[in-house]
Amino acid sequence: MSLLQGGLSLRRYLALGPVPEEKDLLEALEANTFRPFHDGSEEERTGWVDWRNPLIAPPERDWMMQDRFALFGLRIDTRRVPPLLLKAHLELRLAALLKEKDLAFVGKEARISMQDEVKSELLRKVLPTPRVVEVAWDLKGGVLWTTAASGKAQSALLQLFHKSFGIEVQPMTPLVLAGRLCPEIPAEVLMALAPLNLELAPA
Repeated sequence: MSLLQGGLSLRRYLALGPVPEEKDLLEALEANTFRPFHDGSEEERTGWVDWRNPLIAPPERDWMMQDRFALFGLRIDTRRVPPLLLKAHLELRLAALLKEKDLAFVGKEARISMQDEVKSELLRKVLPTPRVVEVAWDLKGGVLWTTAASGKAQSALLQLFHKSFGIEVQPMTPLVLAGRLCPEIPAEVLMALAPLNLELAPA
Protein backbone atom coordinates (compact mmCIF):
# COMPACT_ATOMS: atom_id res chain seq x y z
CA MET A 1 0.00 0.00 0.00
CA SER A 2 1.37 3.41 -0.97
CA LEU A 3 2.22 6.10 1.54
CA LEU A 4 0.00 8.49 -0.42
CA GLN A 5 -3.14 6.36 -0.51
CA GLY A 6 -5.07 3.97 1.68
CA GLY A 7 -4.45 2.80 5.23
CA LEU A 8 -1.19 1.22 6.32
CA SER A 9 1.18 0.72 9.24
CA LEU A 10 4.08 3.13 9.60
CA ARG A 11 7.29 3.36 11.61
CA ARG A 12 8.88 6.66 12.57
CA TYR A 13 12.57 7.36 13.02
CA LEU A 14 14.46 10.46 14.07
CA ALA A 15 17.25 11.40 11.64
CA LEU A 16 20.24 12.43 13.80
CA GLY A 17 22.27 14.56 11.45
CA PRO A 18 22.28 17.47 9.03
CA VAL A 19 19.84 17.23 6.14
CA PRO A 20 21.72 17.03 2.81
CA GLU A 21 21.15 19.53 0.03
CA GLU A 22 18.84 18.33 -2.73
CA LYS A 23 21.79 17.75 -5.09
CA ASP A 24 23.64 15.68 -2.50
CA LEU A 25 20.46 13.77 -1.69
CA LEU A 26 19.97 12.83 -5.34
CA GLU A 27 23.61 11.83 -5.73
CA ALA A 28 23.46 9.61 -2.63
CA LEU A 29 20.32 7.87 -3.91
CA GLU A 30 21.91 7.33 -7.32
CA ALA A 31 25.15 6.00 -5.85
CA ASN A 32 23.19 3.38 -3.92
CA THR A 33 20.47 2.70 -6.47
CA PHE A 34 19.10 -0.80 -6.85
CA ARG A 35 21.05 -3.03 -9.24
CA PRO A 36 19.82 -6.47 -10.32
CA PHE A 37 21.56 -9.72 -9.44
CA HIS A 38 24.51 -10.87 -11.49
CA ASP A 39 26.05 -14.33 -11.62
CA GLY A 40 27.29 -15.47 -8.24
CA SER A 41 26.09 -16.65 -4.87
CA GLU A 42 24.38 -13.48 -3.65
CA GLU A 43 21.02 -14.20 -2.08
CA GLU A 44 19.91 -10.65 -1.33
CA ARG A 45 20.27 -7.23 -2.97
CA THR A 46 19.05 -3.85 -1.77
CA GLY A 47 18.98 -0.38 -3.28
CA TRP A 48 16.94 2.78 -3.74
CA VAL A 49 14.18 2.99 -6.33
CA ASP A 50 11.38 5.34 -7.28
CA TRP A 51 8.44 5.10 -4.88
CA ARG A 52 5.98 4.79 -7.79
CA ASN A 53 7.62 1.84 -9.54
CA PRO A 54 10.44 -0.47 -8.35
CA LEU A 55 11.76 -0.73 -11.93
CA ILE A 56 12.61 2.97 -11.98
CA ALA A 57 16.08 3.40 -10.52
CA PRO A 58 17.41 5.78 -9.43
CA PRO A 59 14.35 7.74 -8.22
CA GLU A 60 13.26 10.56 -10.51
CA ARG A 61 13.82 14.01 -9.02
CA ASP A 62 10.48 15.52 -10.13
CA TRP A 63 8.56 12.78 -8.33
CA MET A 64 10.88 12.41 -5.35
CA MET A 65 10.62 15.97 -4.01
CA GLN A 66 7.13 16.56 -2.60
CA ASP A 67 6.98 19.85 -0.72
CA ARG A 68 8.99 19.32 2.49
CA PHE A 69 9.25 15.56 1.93
CA ALA A 70 11.62 13.37 -0.07
CA LEU A 71 9.80 10.23 -1.21
CA PHE A 72 11.63 7.14 -2.43
CA GLY A 73 11.60 3.38 -2.03
CA LEU A 74 13.94 0.68 -0.82
CA ARG A 75 13.83 -2.42 -2.99
CA ILE A 76 14.87 -5.68 -1.36
CA ASP A 77 15.28 -8.65 -3.72
CA THR A 78 15.77 -12.11 -2.26
CA ARG A 79 16.50 -15.35 -4.04
CA ARG A 80 16.70 -18.74 -2.37
CA VAL A 81 17.37 -22.29 -3.49
CA PRO A 82 15.01 -24.67 -1.64
CA PRO A 83 17.16 -26.96 0.58
CA LEU A 84 15.40 -30.07 -0.74
CA LEU A 85 16.19 -29.10 -4.34
CA LEU A 86 19.81 -28.28 -3.51
CA LYS A 87 20.25 -31.62 -1.75
CA ALA A 88 18.74 -33.54 -4.67
CA HIS A 89 20.97 -31.85 -7.25
CA LEU A 90 24.04 -32.34 -5.06
CA GLU A 91 23.37 -36.04 -4.62
CA LEU A 92 23.08 -36.51 -8.38
CA ARG A 93 26.31 -34.59 -8.95
CA LEU A 94 28.14 -36.63 -6.29
CA ALA A 95 26.86 -39.90 -7.72
CA ALA A 96 28.05 -38.94 -11.19
CA LEU A 97 31.48 -37.98 -9.83
CA LEU A 98 31.87 -41.26 -7.91
CA LYS A 99 31.00 -43.24 -11.03
CA GLU A 100 33.18 -41.18 -13.36
CA LYS A 101 36.26 -41.23 -11.14
CA ASP A 102 35.59 -44.71 -9.71
CA LEU A 103 35.77 -43.36 -6.17
CA ALA A 104 34.50 -44.91 -2.94
CA PHE A 105 33.66 -41.56 -1.35
CA VAL A 106 34.08 -37.79 -1.74
CA GLY A 107 35.99 -35.86 0.92
CA LYS A 108 34.40 -33.13 3.04
CA GLU A 109 36.19 -30.20 1.37
CA ALA A 110 35.38 -31.46 -2.13
CA ARG A 111 31.76 -32.01 -1.10
CA ILE A 112 31.47 -28.46 0.26
CA SER A 113 33.07 -27.04 -2.89
CA MET A 114 30.66 -28.98 -5.07
CA GLN A 115 27.70 -27.84 -2.98
CA ASP A 116 28.72 -24.20 -3.44
CA GLU A 117 29.09 -24.78 -7.17
CA VAL A 118 25.67 -26.42 -7.47
CA LYS A 119 24.04 -23.71 -5.37
CA SER A 120 25.59 -20.96 -7.52
CA GLU A 121 24.32 -22.65 -10.69
CA LEU A 122 20.80 -22.98 -9.29
CA LEU A 123 20.74 -19.39 -8.03
CA ARG A 124 21.22 -18.15 -11.58
CA LYS A 125 17.97 -19.88 -12.52
CA VAL A 126 15.93 -18.67 -9.53
CA LEU A 127 13.73 -15.62 -10.02
CA PRO A 128 14.20 -13.15 -7.13
CA THR A 129 11.32 -12.22 -4.88
CA PRO A 130 11.11 -8.41 -4.77
CA ARG A 131 9.83 -6.31 -1.92
CA VAL A 132 9.55 -2.52 -1.72
CA VAL A 133 9.66 -0.45 1.45
CA GLU A 134 8.44 3.12 1.02
CA VAL A 135 10.19 6.02 2.70
CA ALA A 136 9.04 9.59 3.35
CA TRP A 137 11.77 11.81 4.78
CA ASP A 138 10.50 15.00 6.40
CA LEU A 139 13.46 17.20 5.52
CA LYS A 140 12.34 20.02 7.80
CA GLY A 141 11.21 17.99 10.78
CA GLY A 142 14.04 15.46 10.57
CA VAL A 143 11.65 12.51 10.81
CA LEU A 144 11.72 9.40 8.65
CA TRP A 145 8.40 7.68 7.94
CA THR A 146 8.54 4.18 6.50
CA THR A 147 6.37 1.16 5.75
CA ALA A 148 9.16 -1.20 6.91
CA ALA A 149 7.35 -3.48 9.33
CA SER A 150 9.59 -6.50 9.83
CA GLY A 151 12.85 -6.38 11.73
CA LYS A 152 14.72 -7.54 8.62
CA ALA A 153 13.29 -4.76 6.45
CA GLN A 154 13.99 -2.16 9.12
CA SER A 155 17.59 -3.35 9.50
CA ALA A 156 18.14 -3.20 5.72
CA LEU A 157 16.65 0.30 5.59
CA LEU A 158 18.73 1.70 8.46
CA GLN A 159 21.97 0.21 7.12
CA LEU A 160 21.52 1.57 3.61
CA PHE A 161 20.28 4.93 4.91
CA HIS A 162 23.42 5.36 7.00
CA LYS A 163 25.63 4.18 4.14
CA SER A 164 23.97 6.61 1.72
CA PHE A 165 23.67 9.74 3.85
CA GLY A 166 26.02 9.18 6.79
CA ILE A 167 23.13 9.80 9.18
CA GLU A 168 22.17 7.67 12.16
CA VAL A 169 18.47 7.15 12.79
CA GLN A 170 16.75 6.42 16.06
CA PRO A 171 13.30 4.87 16.57
CA MET A 172 10.72 7.43 17.68
CA THR A 173 9.87 5.77 20.98
CA PRO A 174 7.50 7.50 23.44
CA LEU A 175 10.52 8.62 25.48
CA VAL A 176 12.24 10.18 22.46
CA LEU A 177 8.99 11.85 21.42
CA ALA A 178 8.50 13.23 24.93
CA GLY A 179 12.01 14.68 24.86
CA ARG A 180 11.25 16.46 21.57
CA LEU A 181 7.92 17.82 22.76
CA CYS A 182 9.26 18.89 26.17
CA PRO A 183 12.95 19.70 25.69
CA GLU A 184 12.98 21.66 28.95
CA ILE A 185 12.49 18.45 30.94
CA PRO A 186 15.84 16.69 31.59
CA ALA A 187 16.17 13.18 30.14
CA GLU A 188 16.91 11.70 33.58
CA VAL A 189 13.58 13.07 34.86
CA LEU A 190 11.71 11.40 32.01
CA MET A 191 13.59 8.16 32.65
CA ALA A 192 12.68 8.29 36.34
CA LEU A 193 8.94 8.23 35.66
CA ALA A 194 7.49 5.17 37.37
CA PRO A 195 5.46 3.77 35.86
CA LEU A 196 6.62 5.30 32.59
CA ASN A 197 3.41 7.19 31.73
CA LEU A 198 3.91 9.88 29.10
CA GLU A 199 0.24 10.83 28.78
CA LEU A 200 -0.71 14.41 29.55
CA ALA A 201 -2.45 14.89 32.90
CA PRO A 202 -6.01 16.31 32.68
CA ALA A 203 -6.22 20.05 33.18
